[in-house]
Amino acid sequence: MFGLSQGNAQQTADPRRHIDSAVYFMDLGQYSKADDLFMTALEKIDVLSADFCFFFGKNSFYLNKYAQSIDWLNKYLELKGSRGQYSRETLDLLEKAEEAFRNNRSTGSVADVNAKFFYLNTINCDEKDHIVCPVCKGDDVITRRDQFGEILYKTCPYSTNGVLTCVEFNLLIQGNLKPKKN
Repeated sequence: MFGLSQGNAQQTADPRRHIDSAVYFMDLGQYSKADDLFMTALEKIDVLSADFCFFFGKNSFYLNKYAQSIDWLNKYLELKGSRGQYSRETLDLLEKAEEAFRNNRSTGSVADVNAKFFYLNTINCDEKDHIVCPVCKGDDVITRRDQFGEILYKTCPYSTNGVLTCVEFNLLIQGNLKPKKN
């Protein structure tokens, strides 16, 4: 479901368990506990799935992390388009997150939340380190099938030759990395 082979999943302590648990706690309304599990999964994940983007974006919305929610929900739409399993709910949440972000921007509360989030959700690495992009899995290309089963190819909007710098990776996991201009 989340793009890991059986052997590779065992080697990385199977992040799917963290994701499934995070979704479970999110459904119970325990959003902080779910966020911790999503972050743990993100550190271990080899392939960034569209479902992960949706669930992480949804949970971020419930934590009032609107900028992060907007970014992750948009990533889901980039990967799945309007025909994905959660596309309708994503569009609804995205509209609410954007409205809340605009409303909170004038009060300054979003900046406070984002400043705190910036330091909590980063990995320690050297600025010169390169990390395999979890969006394209290091291929620098994202593939998906259209409604006719044809494979569509798209250059990864985040990586350069399939890798991210440490700074770019930290921005990505915070939901703050903007796509490259083509």
